Parts: sequence; structure tokens; C-alpha cells
Amino acid sequence: MSRGSFVRHAAALVAFGAASLSTVWPSTGGAQSAPPVSPGVLAPLPGSRVKAGVLVRPDTITVGDPFTLIVTIVVPEGARIEWPTLDDTTAMVVSREPAKVTRESMRAGGRTERAEYALAAWNVGALPIGLEDAIVRYGSTTLAVPLTDARVFVKSVLPGDTSMHKPKPPRDLFPRILPWWQRWWPALAVLAALSLLWWLLRHRRARRSATAYAALDPYARAVHEFERLERLALVDAGERGRYVALAIDVVRAYLTRRNASAVLSLTSAELVVAVADDERIPHDQLIALMTEGDGIKFARRMVAGPRARELAASARAVVDHVEAAERARRAAEDAARAAAVTAERDARQRDEDDARRKSRRPKAGAP
Repeated sequence: MSRGSFVRHAAALVAFGAASLSTVWPSTGGAQSAPPVSPGVLAPLPGSRVKAGVLVRPDTITVGDPFTLIVTIVVPEGARIEWPTLDDTTAMVVSREPAKVTRESMRAGGRTERAEYALAAWNVGALPIGLEDAIVRYGSTTLAVPLTDARVFVKSVLPGDTSMHKPKPPRDLFPRILPWWQRWWPALAVLAALSLLWWLLRHRRARRSATAYAALDPYARAVHEFERLERLALVDAGERGRYVALAIDVVRAYLTRRNASAVLSLTSAELVVAVADDERIPHDQLIALMTEGDGIKFARRMVAGPRARELAASARAVVDHVEAAERARRAAEDAARAAAVTAERDARQRDEDDARRKSRRPKAGAP
């Protein structure tokens, strides 16, 4: 090709391009409207290089099902698109989430933007989606891309013949929910009454037992405690030290009731000193028992089972010895008291007999 023919061919191409640009982008700056486009087809808008298409997927749904509206717009480089939104939550078609916009560049010098609207319909029939126009701005040119004709068909899920359909009875708007304590309060009241009755019976029985126990004399009470200690079987359970300590506590409680000086607050050594003048107490046996018991209680000295039983028997022997001496003393006092009463009665009888004999003697000078 010669240089002249090449120049002429290039000039023709430039003239053709200038004519095309003057046709695509008019010089007016006002907003332009375009006829509705067919769904799913990128149709060019008249008088511009902008193409737009709308696709509803799926195009037939039921009430409440999600569907997607895809709007695709092809614009030249440097153009800006303002996408509409669905903000009315009371409409028949509502948005489930914000629109997702993607952009793709084209080799021919344009740009493709695609907006995906996640929607849901709440009525039946052919429903308009209700989107406003998308606005394309390029320089001083403003172009409106109509989206008002986008529709979705919502089919009914009712059977063809609804004459035999019986609706469910109406439900309460806010059902009453009773708390658990209102449902179970009769049972709780009965349980509380039974618990109170059981406590009263137990308290009454404990008071009777305490009264009967308090009525026992010191020796009977000590025997009762020794028998109760044996029923616990502490030696067999491995509580040998505790067994000895409790047996010694029974001895101390018994001595407190027999001797006013032997109070419970005294130590073992002080107790031995306090009852040193009491002839009823076997002092050597008591000292040996208290000494070994202190070693077991306070020094944590180990004691074998047979030895623990021997110490408990020694404790009871101390109580039996003191009780025997106390009974002998009481018997002696009773005998002395009875002898005194008898002697007094005999003396009174003798006096009466003497007075009676004197009254029977004749007086001097009597015939």
C-alpha cells in the first residue's frame, strides 16, 4: 500500500469515529430516560454507549422464598453508577441483605458493573420489585436506567379447590406461660406441711428423751452412756483413741454429779487434786486412767483394740466403785438415821412408860 492511500484510509477512519462519538454522547447535560429492557438481555440505551439488562432468578417462587435480582450495566471508563436500594420493609417485595456490586473491566475500553439484590416476596401474583432507576453519570451527562419493570411471579401454595379447607382455630397472640412455682405450689405446700409435722414430732420425741434422760440418777445416766458407747462399735471401726476419750468423758461427767468440786472445765491433773479428799474415789486407778487417756487424746499415742477396751472397762470400774461407795455411805446414813429415830422413839416410849407408872402409884397418907 502506498503512503498516499494509507493516509486517505486513516482520514476516513477518523471521520467515521468522530461521527460515531457525536451520535453516542450528545452534548445535553439533562437526565435521559430509556424504554424498559427485556430481562436477561443487555440492550443498549438509545443515544448512548450504555447497555443494561435485568435477570430474576428464579423467576417463579412461592411466598417467602428467597430470590435474586441481577442488574448488569455496561458503561464507558470513567462513568459512575448510583445503584438504588429497597428500604421499605412493609412492601410486598423486601430486601434480605444489602446489594452486592461487582466490577469488571473490558478490553474495548468500557466497564461492566453487576448488582445482585437478595430479595423475598410476601404476596402472590406478578409482583413489581419496586426498584427505582439506576443513575449513570459520565462527565456532565446523567442517564437513568429504568428498573421499574422488573417483576417476579409468586405462585400460590393453596390447592385448586379451597372449599373443603378448614382453617385452624385462632391462637392466642401471647400465650400465657406460668412459672414453674405456680404449677407446683400445691405440692410444695404439702411437702412443707409434712416437713413441719415431721420436725414437730421429732422435737417432741427429743424433748421426751431429754426429760427421761434428765430424770435418771448419775449412775443410771453413766451406765446409759457406756452402753451407747458400746453400740457405736468405735473399736471395730478403727476409732480406738476416740473410744477411750469418750469413756473418760463419761467418768468426768459422773464425778461432776457426785462431787461439786469436779467441774468439767478442770484438766485431768486439776481434777485429781480436786477429788483427792473424796474417800469414795479409787485415786490410784483414776490417776492411771487420766494419765493414759491424756497421752491418747493430746499426744496422739496409738492404742491397740484390746487395750482400749481395758481402759473403757477401767473407766466403768471407777464409776462402779464410786457408786458402790456412795450407796454404802447412803446406806450407813440411812441406818444411822433409822437408829436415831428408833432410839428417839424408844426414849420417848420409856418416858411415857415412866410417866404412866408414876401416875399409878398411891399418894402418901391415902387410905
